[in-house]
Amino acid sequence: MAAPGRAAEMIGTAVNDSSSENTTARVSPPAHPRGLHSNARTSEVRRVLATILVLNFLVAAAKITFGTLTGSLAIAADGFHSIMDASGNVVALIGLAVSARPPDPNHPYGHHRYETLTSLGIAAVMLLGLFLLVQQAWDRLHAGGAPVVSAASFVVMLVTLAINITVTIWERRVGRRLSSSLLMADARHTASDIYVSVSVIVALIVVRMGIDWADAGITFLIAMAIAWGAWEIVRDATFVLSDAVAVEPEQIAATAMSVPGVEGTHNIRSRGGEGWTWVDLHIQVDPSMTVDESHTIASVVAREVEAAVGPPADVTVHVEPADEGHLGEERGHDPYAAGGH
Repeated sequence: MAAPGRAAEMIGTAVNDSSSENTTARVSPPAHPRGLHSNARTSEVRRVLATILVLNFLVAAAKITFGTLTGSLAIAADGFHSIMDASGNVVALIGLAVSARPPDPNHPYGHHRYETLTSLGIAAVMLLGLFLLVQQAWDRLHAGGAPVVSAASFVVMLVTLAINITVTIWERRVGRRLSSSLLMADARHTASDIYVSVSVIVALIVVRMGIDWADAGITFLIAMAIAWGAWEIVRDATFVLSDAVAVEPEQIAATAMSVPGVEGTHNIRSRGGEGWTWVDLHIQVDPSMTVDESHTIASVVAREVEAAVGPPADVTVHVEPADEGHLGEERGHDPYAAGGH
C-alpha cells in the first residue's frame, strides 16, 4: 500500500482535480498513430480512394469494351464487376466526407461510425453486382454460344489482373496502417477482382479448348467469390457497430495494476473502430489519499493504458476507495445495475 503523501512523487506529475471523493480521470489523444492527425488520416484515405476510383474506371472500360467486341460474357461481367468497384469507391468517398466531421452536441464521440456504415454500402453494391452476374450467366447457359478468344483477350486480362493485385496490396497496407475499415472493406472488394480475373483467364483457356459452357460456368464461380467478400465486410462491420471488445481486459488490467498506488481494478470495458479505441475502467486506491493524489494516479493510469492499447485511445478512469465494497475482479457489465457503481 502506498503512503498517501508520496503518491504524486511515486507516479510523477499529472493534471490534478478536486471535485469529489470518487474522481474520474480522462485522457483523449490529440493525434492519430504515427503522428497522423485525424485530418491527415482522412485526406490520405480520400486520396487512396480517389486514385483507385480512376483505376477502376479504366479497368472497367477496357474489359467491357473488349468483352462486348469479342462476345465474352466472362470478360464483360468482370468489367461490370469493376464498375461495381468504382461505384463502391464513390459511396466510400461520400461516407468518408460525413465521417470526417468533428464531434458536435448530437455526436459527442464524433462521426467515425459513418465510415463503418459506408463499408456496408460497399457490401450492398457487391451484392447487386452478384445478382447481375448470376442473371447473365443463367441466360448464357440457356441461349448457348461461345466468345471469340484471341491473344489480345489474354493480354487485356493479364494487364488488368496486374493492376488489381497492385491496388489490393497497396490499399490493404494503407488500411491497416490507418486502421480504416473503409479501406480494408474496399481492399477485400478489389481482392475479389483478382479471383474474378484469374477465373476469367481460366475460362478463356477452356473455351479455346472447345468447351463453350465454361464462359458461363466461371461466371457462377465469380459470383461466389463476390458473395464471400460481401459477407466478410458485413461481419467486420457488425463487430464494430455492436461495440464488440476491442482490447482484452487482462491487458488493460495488467497495465493499470503496474501503476504505483493502484490496489485493484474492475469494470473494464473497451470498444473500437476506424482507428480509435475507447476504454473505461475502475481502479481502487488507498482510501486515505486526497482527491488530488488519487486523481493523479488515475491520470497516469489513463496515459499508460492509452500507450499500451495503442493511440489514439480515449481512456476514462474512475477512482474508488480500496475497501471491501469496491475491491473485486468483476462487478458486472451493467453500470446501472445494483452494486455496479
